[in-house]
Amino acid sequence: MLRIPGKADKLAVDNALARVGMSDFRKRQIGELSGGQKKRVFLARAIAQDGQVILLDEPFTGVDVKTEEQIISLLRELRDEGRTMLVSTHNLGAVTDYCDYTVLVKGTVLACGPTDVTFTQANLELAFSGVLRHVTLTGKETSVLTDDERPFIHGAALKGEP
Repeated sequence: MLRIPGKADKLAVDNALARVGMSDFRKRQIGELSGGQKKRVFLARAIAQDGQVILLDEPFTGVDVKTEEQIISLLRELRDEGRTMLVSTHNLGAVTDYCDYTVLVKGTVLACGPTDVTFTQANLELAFSGVLRHVTLTGKETSVLTDDERPFIHGAALKGEP
């Protein structure tokens, strides 16, 4: 049975919409929103429900760079608040920005553990065979692992090494 939202519910929605920068769109129908706006509204819905576990399926698909940065910043905040997020993504370049723990899956679990030890070039090559490109930047060999959404770049040239 559905219940009528109370003051606390409306306040939670207002706060969640403000957090994702969508307060001005409060009265719009979901069909009137762009893809990126919908992603932010769905994230606001999860925040308003105050769940400790948030499930996100490809939260960066169809969003512009600015919106992606806003979502990543919000995911960091939610993580720092102690919330658990399960995120399915092919956006490899952002994983290290907000994930403490990573599971790489290709039909089965290939690797899992803390992101800093699991999200390695070797594991990524195993998980995303065929999409690793080797290029030379500023005279250094650099690996670019990409599904053409947002690449994960690994190489000495990017770490400031001579």
